[in-house]
Amino acid sequence: MIPSIRSHLPFLILFLAITAFSVYFSLFTILRYQKLYAHYFDLGIMHQTVYNTYKAIETGDLSRILEMTDPHITLDQVKRMSVHNDIFLALLAPAFFIYSGPETLLVIQAIAVALGAFFVYRICQIVFEESERRSWIAVLFSLSYLLYPPLQKAVNFDFHAVTFSTPLLLGMYYFWLKKRYVWSFVFIVLTLLTKEQVGLVISIFGLYVFIKKVTDMDFSFFKKKASFGILKKLIKKADRREVLFSTAAIVSGVVWVLLSMLVIIPYFRGSEHFGAQYYTYLEREPWKVFPVVFRYETFHYIFLLTAPLGMFALFSPSHLLMAGSEFATNILSSNGNMRNIYFHYDTALTAFVILGSIYGAKTCLNITTFKKAAKRLPVSAETILMGYLAISIIVFSLYLSPLPWGHHRDVYAWTSHPGRVQDVRLWQKYLSGDDIKVSTTGHIAPFFTSRRYFYDFAGGYDRAEYVVVDVSDIGHGFQAEESEANYEALQNDWRYITIYDKNDIKVYKNISHL
Repeated sequence: MIPSIRSHLPFLILFLAITAFSVYFSLFTILRYQKLYAHYFDLGIMHQTVYNTYKAIETGDLSRILEMTDPHITLDQVKRMSVHNDIFLALLAPAFFIYSGPETLLVIQAIAVALGAFFVYRICQIVFEESERRSWIAVLFSLSYLLYPPLQKAVNFDFHAVTFSTPLLLGMYYFWLKKRYVWSFVFIVLTLLTKEQVGLVISIFGLYVFIKKVTDMDFSFFKKKASFGILKKLIKKADRREVLFSTAAIVSGVVWVLLSMLVIIPYFRGSEHFGAQYYTYLEREPWKVFPVVFRYETFHYIFLLTAPLGMFALFSPSHLLMAGSEFATNILSSNGNMRNIYFHYDTALTAFVILGSIYGAKTCLNITTFKKAAKRLPVSAETILMGYLAISIIVFSLYLSPLPWGHHRDVYAWTSHPGRVQDVRLWQKYLSGDDIKVSTTGHIAPFFTSRRYFYDFAGGYDRAEYVVVDVSDIGHGFQAEESEANYEALQNDWRYITIYDKNDIKVYKNISHL
């Protein structure tokens, strides 16, 4: 009995760790939302999109699929693709038949990310298949994934479809290793749907498969005179399924990015992607790419991404290069938030940092100098590696993690409810009609986005029948100037009368609609 338990102990630990992650981050993000710490950007806006898609399925009004209210420019109803081509959101709508609140999205996100640890476990078992301790190494890397601070912070920061790219990319890679190409391609398609730019990552992965598998890493090919004939012979010897798979990955990735950036987003937006402005300086002054790439901020960003896993990823540059497009997108951007691990911008990177760390650790074990040094010690090389990885996980979890033990801990969700929550709940219930047009300030917005028409107060309130304002939100944090200007305008707007004023929650009714 005991030997049987011992043999299954690694998987049991994995199961408990996945469950703990799912439960903790589900509860944390729900309480964060309920205690007015979430925001319209990005929980409210995502929820309205999924809610409208759910209502489209329920009512048969297909015009509501991926519909949201333009938060800035026109205040008209637009498609989500006018902002990002993350149509993965539509796949989540059926879950709203169980419960149609933002909590559903937060729970699904936490569980999906947690399940990525299962793929990490299986990949490690394949990479370290010759090791007798492969299951324990796999558990340790799975724990490093679940305790990876950038991933935890991405889950904390409201909700984003692209956050699902981390477990999906790991699933894609695992099924490719198992030569289950159909399943791997299913994960590729799902990953593409999470955001417009991830297609570049998929294409580079396809190229990696082509080079590594199709040519069986026959580097003599590159030493010879490159010719179509040599390439044709190598492909002929290769598994045709892998040739087809790698080609499909490359083509689908490139096509997705081109369609998204040149056709879909411009069509629904009426102009180019809003993020294009982050890179216009490169058109005017292309030489600035060098000081930008080699600045301290870039190396610090890479350090924050790789150090929590012992920087093993640096020993497997091929896996980091698979995420090269994501690195370039974040590093070259004039938006500094894209290099801040507090947000969600590194989620597609995370999968390849994890993979690079696994393969990098394997590379270290095979280094002759490391092997010789380990022989002089009373413990094995694998034990040294696992000990070093464990120390890295603990140190950076204590420093960067948002968990209660972290130096950068986020425990606001575990504190008592603000008094005004009851007032917000009251008006959430009173204004629950799907056709009631409502505008609110940012932090209370997710309570009111279960409707077709919702107007972000900072972006414009004057089409709303009711305006709900959290006065403590005015002039503070994100959109401070816009909210302050609109609040001042609201005070002087004859069309709106105050019908409720308590605990910093003010409700205004548009009498011109009567």
